[in-house]
Amino acid sequence: MYWPAHGANPHALYKQCGLTPPHKYVDFSVNTNPYQLPLSAWPDSEEWIRWVGEYPDLEAEALVALIAKQEGIERRQVLMTNGAAEAIYLLAALFAGRRVGVLEPTFSEYRRACLAYGCEVAALMAEEQCGFSYDIDEAAAWAARQDIVFLCHPNNPTGTVMPEHELRLFIDAADQAGTYIVVDEAFYPFWRGGFTAVRWLDRYSRLIVLRSLTKIHHLAGARLGYVVANEEIVATLKTRQPPWSVSQVAQQLAIRFLQMDSFVTWTKEQLAAERERVFQALPAERYDVSPSVVNFYLLRPRTGRTEALLYHLLKKGIVPRHTMNFPGLDGRYVRLAVKTPMENDRLLEALAGWDG
Repeated sequence: MYWPAHGANPHALYKQCGLTPPHKYVDFSVNTNPYQLPLSAWPDSEEWIRWVGEYPDLEAEALVALIAKQEGIERRQVLMTNGAAEAIYLLAALFAGRRVGVLEPTFSEYRRACLAYGCEVAALMAEEQCGFSYDIDEAAAWAARQDIVFLCHPNNPTGTVMPEHELRLFIDAADQAGTYIVVDEAFYPFWRGGFTAVRWLDRYSRLIVLRSLTKIHHLAGARLGYVVANEEIVATLKTRQPPWSVSQVAQQLAIRFLQMDSFVTWTKEQLAAERERVFQALPAERYDVSPSVVNFYLLRPRTGRTEALLYHLLKKGIVPRHTMNFPGLDGRYVRLAVKTPMENDRLLEALAGWDG
């Protein structure tokens, strides 16, 4: 059976399951911000028309300057990309044919991109029974045998993170072994009280941090991300990047929204509170959830088949993200986003109504 490769594709999922989508459904497979800025914060029609008709700045200088200032780094340490996905493929091309490590279960595009460029991909599976954590000594030794390692942090699809001292130890061991470490922080903005690997950039020359601006600002259609690394890595990636990779619309929206810190702070608080409310409302004797710190989590029933639960939710107008294509999960969980209180209540009602 073919399953859609990513979330945010509800019609494909309904079709695959042989079901007709209801008139109204809620897409819990999408892990972008469920909230949007008010219309007053958005550009007016004249600005939209002007931006669509303009070539973008090749270097995205204004946006790069803003990000560098916010992150406390140099401009030459920042590369804007067409979403974090472009950054992943640029890195895969740079390390074509090399040994690549991927900490699983995680975002499928690391493996897909690296295989497309002839890399030898090795996986290190998280310990599910320990909250999807890793034995840090084992992970450090494994990383030392790779040329480059991809770590999603916070991780998609589990929503989990390493303790700060463990992540530092992991990066340190890899760096000493000559291994490049890519820390994908696409969901870092959702992590209340979290820490970023950007703070260690000057200490580790092989550290590469990825960010996405589309998730937290609900701009998935604009495709915008960036790489933070030492200037040599950034310069090398830039030579491989197509011109005009980041559109004028994306650049201008990012410049506007990145300066709205209060919205990001409010979002973190809202979604953290909602996640905790949902976890408390779920009957612990019926469902297990991953110890997520962000705006999505894994869920599985303690009895009954997860695929049956997926069909039940779809029939109730709830669209989960299947996990058939996540190594190590193999469909035993569904991934669910943390959404608005009203939408989360609808999910809780559907879960309560499943008899397993």
